[in-house]
Amino acid sequence: MNRPSRSQSPPAEAERLREAFAEAALDVTPSVVPMAAIERAGRRLKRRRRAAVLGATCGVLLAPLAVVVLQGGISPDESERVAPPAGSSGPSPSVSAERAGKVRVVTPGERVEVSPGTEIWLTEDGKHWSEPDQPTQFRSVTDGNLDLSGPGVSLQESGQEGGVSFLSGVFYGQGEPARVDIETVAGDIDGTALTLAGRPGWGVWYAEVKVPESVTSSSDPPTGVTEKVTVYDSAGGVIASQEYPT
Repeated sequence: MNRPSRSQSPPAEAERLREAFAEAALDVTPSVVPMAAIERAGRRLKRRRRAAVLGATCGVLLAPLAVVVLQGGISPDESERVAPPAGSSGPSPSVSAERAGKVRVVTPGERVEVSPGTEIWLTEDGKHWSEPDQPTQFRSVTDGNLDLSGPGVSLQESGQEGGVSFLSGVFYGQGEPARVDIETVAGDIDGTALTLAGRPGWGVWYAEVKVPESVTSSSDPPTGVTEKVTVYDSAGGVIASQEYPT
């Protein structure tokens, strides 16, 4: 007598399971992929990466600029505040550069050549000078002829060949000389001051001037050339000044 089989073979049972799973899968509807959200997330990521790259690049570029500003010690705004206003000028010195060097400190007896054959030298008792074909001359500051208690300027003039006049004198007053202005019939000129070391309160001034025939006096060589002599200190103050009628 034949009895039914208690179990099926393994291959037949596996095949039935695959068919059952396939039928179940056909009944499942897949969800929609969120493409829009994925694209938005991708764009945000790109922006973040771009911002990070730009930030790093700016940092590299700004670092040398910061070093330059720190080394210079001044910012662009500060440089504008430091610069003087347009049209303004700084303080000018009392004695211009072209007039500097018109004062000499000499030792007693040191001879200063004014021109060939003309010399001046100072001693403690006054002014000495010599001219071509002339004896040595002297102007004392100790014989009482000059009142050194107040400011003053003396004058000696002598005409030389070629219409040239040699002008000189003694000046005295308070202060250290820095320049000498001389007004003449031929125009204003700069003189030279000579002083002894130690500031004795007096000194000597001199100049030579070419006098045109149109303004010269009737005398030959010309005389009456000097109109005014003023001696200034370095601050522009007047040490001594004297006018002379011509």
